[in-house]
Amino acid sequence: MNKSSAKRRPVGLAALRGFESAARHLSFTAAAAELNLTQSSISRQIATLERQVGKALFVRKTRALLLTPAGQLLQQAVQQALAGIDRSVDAIRGEGGAQRVTLSTYASFASLWLVPRLALFQRLHPGIEIRLDASDRVVDLQAEDVDLAIRWVPTGRVPAHATLLIDDVLAPALSPRLLQGRRLQYPAELAQWPLLDLDDGVPGAKRLNWTTWFDFAGAGAVEAAAGRLVFSFVDQAVQAAIRGQGVALVRSPFLQDCLASGDLVMPFAQLRMPCGYRHVLILNPEVARRPHLQAFVAWLNEQFAQAPQLEA
Repeated sequence: MNKSSAKRRPVGLAALRGFESAARHLSFTAAAAELNLTQSSISRQIATLERQVGKALFVRKTRALLLTPAGQLLQQAVQQALAGIDRSVDAIRGEGGAQRVTLSTYASFASLWLVPRLALFQRLHPGIEIRLDASDRVVDLQAEDVDLAIRWVPTGRVPAHATLLIDDVLAPALSPRLLQGRRLQYPAELAQWPLLDLDDGVPGAKRLNWTTWFDFAGAGAVEAAAGRLVFSFVDQAVQAAIRGQGVALVRSPFLQDCLASGDLVMPFAQLRMPCGYRHVLILNPEVARRPHLQAFVAWLNEQFAQAPQLEA
């Protein structure tokens, strides 16, 4: 066999499901759990696939897994192909097949808001399986066979067919252990603790930061006397604030939950800055009328309606 024919030989299909799961979660461990395999099995599948395609598909770091450009290209093709296969299998199975809702949303929303509530939905609807794609990648719902997406979008760029879930506001919040019962008089006093901020690469971070909020609060330029801690994900900053590591700018709907639980307090309740962003729900029109999907959407809207409210 010459080299050109070897390059054209199709890759084995067995590893593609493992690759798709690992690429979606950016975790071999999560992929193994989803597919009921061992982590070493997923690692071997990926290694075999990389040998077959002749390029690395992942960048393996100490605590992170990233897709290479080749991996991103293959992920898009594999997701679309597997989605088509799954649709065909569902059609063959008919109504007797498993009822599944596939939801795409960004990782911080999944970990802070959605996942803690999913147990309630599963108790109400044990026959409906939830498959969660938690990543910051914007998916094509129809091409990738995803039922719905919860997205965080600028107010002026909300898709026409999207349903509003909440208009976001932003406010400083910190652990009550830091305040120890004290009442702050001026916004600048917050700088006595580390200011927890987001990296500029995080969507919205360049506008929703401490400089912007201090201007909004009329405090002007405030020096971070106790320093700053910068995070790559919203949930990291919120969890750091809960642990008492500093003061975070927390936005809806996470702010409401953290205040209601008592994990955080809002020392300047009246200084809530409009974000200019909204959380919206987008449905795949091809499956929007399926009863199990409608049940999930109704439950989701109910959760937002019943969520804790910010006091005036």
